[in-house]
Amino acid sequence: MSIQTITHVEFHCADADKTAAGLRADHGFTLDTPATAPDGVRTVALRQGTIRLQLTSAADPEHPVAEYVARHGDGVAVLALGCADPAAALERAERHGARVLDRAGALIEGFGDTALRLVPLPCGGPTPEPRLLDDLDHVAICLPAGTLADAVRFCEDALGFRTIFEEYIEVGEQAMDSKVVQSASGGATFTLIEPDTARRPGQIDEFLAAHGGAGVQHLAFSTRDIAGAVRAARERGVEFLTTPDAYFDALAERLGETAIPVATLRELHVLVDQDHGGQLFQIFARSTHPRRTCFLELIERQGAGTFGTANIKALYEAVERHSPTGIDRSTAASRPAPAHPKKAHPVPAAPEFRLTEAERALLPTPEEVAHYREHGWYLSRKLFSDEELDTLQAATELYYAGHRDRELPVRPPRLASWRPSDGPVQRHNDYVHHESDAIGAILRKPLIGAVAALLAGAGEVRIFQSTLIHKPPVPEEPSNQVPWHFDKHYWQTCTSDEMLTAFIPFHDCREENGTITMVDSSHRWRELPSGEDSTRHFADRDRSELEDILAANAAHNGQQVHKVPMLIPRGHVLLAGHPRRQRHGRRRRPDRGRRRLGGPGRVGHLSRLGRLVA
Repeated sequence: MSIQTITHVEFHCADADKTAAGLRADHGFTLDTPATAPDGVRTVALRQGTIRLQLTSAADPEHPVAEYVARHGDGVAVLALGCADPAAALERAERHGARVLDRAGALIEGFGDTALRLVPLPCGGPTPEPRLLDDLDHVAICLPAGTLADAVRFCEDALGFRTIFEEYIEVGEQAMDSKVVQSASGGATFTLIEPDTARRPGQIDEFLAAHGGAGVQHLAFSTRDIAGAVRAARERGVEFLTTPDAYFDALAERLGETAIPVATLRELHVLVDQDHGGQLFQIFARSTHPRRTCFLELIERQGAGTFGTANIKALYEAVERHSPTGIDRSTAASRPAPAHPKKAHPVPAAPEFRLTEAERALLPTPEEVAHYREHGWYLSRKLFSDEELDTLQAATELYYAGHRDRELPVRPPRLASWRPSDGPVQRHNDYVHHESDAIGAILRKPLIGAVAALLAGAGEVRIFQSTLIHKPPVPEEPSNQVPWHFDKHYWQTCTSDEMLTAFIPFHDCREENGTITMVDSSHRWRELPSGEDSTRHFADRDRSELEDILAANAAHNGQQVHKVPMLIPRGHVLLAGHPRRQRHGRRRRPDRGRRRLGGPGRVGHLSRLGRLVA
C-alpha cells in the first residue's frame, strides 16, 4: 500500500497549449497523448523519460482550474503519487487526519492549494525516445512560517515518508528552515521550506506573498548528463542562474577532485556538492513565471542520495542576486533582526544510523552471536515490514520492466544481467543497488547493517555487491539448481575471512520451494585446492561430482557433512558467514517465484569485507 513514486504532475495554466509549447521548445518534452478539451477544459500531456506532466487550462473563470490560476498564476495544482494499493494508501492518509477532497479521484489536501492524488503504479519503464531529462528527482515546496513541523508530521504519518535531511540556511539577513522527506522506496521526495520569522523577510516570504500561500517552488529533473542538458537548454534559449567565480575557486579545497571537471562547472555555472554516497551536480533555471515564483532545476546524482549542504545556500544566494526587486525592504523594516539570531548549521537526519528501541529489540543477543560464529549462519527476527517488502516487490517489477535510475559506468564482461530476451530461466542481476534507488534504499536499511556489524564484531558495514535473483516457477527448470560451492572461491580479490552474506527473501522460503541449505560450521573449513578458475559462475561447475567434492572437502578438514535447510519466513533475513561457507539450492516446485537480493558489503575496517544478500 506504500507510496512508490510521483507518477505525474498536474499543472493548472492560463493557456495549456502555450505552456506546453514552451516546455517542448525549452526542455525537449514531447506530447504523451493527444490534447483533450472536454467541457471547455484543455489538457495537454507531456513526457520525457519517466517524467509526466499534465497541463490544464479552463475558459470558464468560475471553473476550479481558472480559479486556481487567478489565485496563484500558473502552478502545480496536483502531485500524483503512485501506490501499490491506492485504496489502502487513501485509508491510511485519512486515518492520520488527511482531508479527502475527492474520494472518487483519491484526491487529498496537501500543501495549501497543491493537492495529492493517490494513483496506481505505472506499467512498464521509461519510454525509449532520446532524452536529456530522466526522472522527477524532487519537488520543493514553500510553506508559511510555523507550519513546517506539521507538514513533516503529515508526510510521515499520512504518507509513510521519512525525514532524510534537514538544514537551516542563512543568506544575508534572511534565513529559512528546510527538511527533506522521502518515501520508503526513495521514488518520491519533497523538500519542505519555511521562512524564519526571527530574521528579516526574504525570498521564501516573497514566494508566499506572490503565490498566495503554500505551493511548489520548483521541480527538479534528474539527468545523466547535466553538462549536455545545460548546453542543449541554453541553445534553446533557457537562461540559468549564475554563480561567482569565487565559488568554483574554492571547490578543490572544499571537495577535492570532482567527477565533472571544475572548468566545465565554471563554464556552465553548475553547482557541486557531496554526501557520504558521492557527488551531486545542480543548476537552476531563471524563473519565467510572471510572478517570479516557479522555476525548474536540473540535477545529476553520481552516488549522492541526499542534498549537499553548500548547494542549498548557493541556490538562494543565486536567486537573491537575480531577483529584479530583491527583498521588499518596506516589509523587512517591520521585522527587525534578532539580537541573537539562530546560527546556520547542517543537521543530518540520522535515522539511518540511529536505531529505535523497537529496532534494538530485533538485534541478535550475545548467545546468538556466539551461535553464528560457531555455526556460520544466523536467522534474524522480522527485520522488514510487509509494507517494505511490498515496496521492494514493486521496485523489482519496475526494474525487470526496464526502469533504471542510472546505468553502471562500467559493465564487466561477466556481469550477471538478465534481460527479458533471456527467457524464463533463473534471473541474476548484479549491482542493482546502484541502478535502482528504490531497491538500494531497502537494501541499505540501517537495521541490517547493525545486525551484520554485531555478528562480524565490526563498527561499520558497507555494501560491496548486490544481486537480484528470481527463480522461475517452472518444474524441473535446470537453472533453478544451484550447486554446492565455497563463496570465498568467487571473491578471491578479498583478503578478509570475515565477509557476510544477507539473504532477503520476498516470500516464505521452505524446503519444498528450494530454500538455501547450509553446511553447518563449514565457514571455518579450508577449501581443497581444485584448480578451477575462480571467474567461473557456480552454476558452471560440474554437477555430477558435487557430492564427491563436498565429501572430499569435509575430509580435508576432518569434519562431517551436516546439512541444515534454512526455513526463512518472509521479512526475516538469513546472514551467513562468508569465508569458506558452502551452500546448495534445490529444485523448486512451481508455486511462487522467489526473488533474493544480495551483495557483499564492506564490514568494519579496511581488512574486513562482508556481503549482504537478500
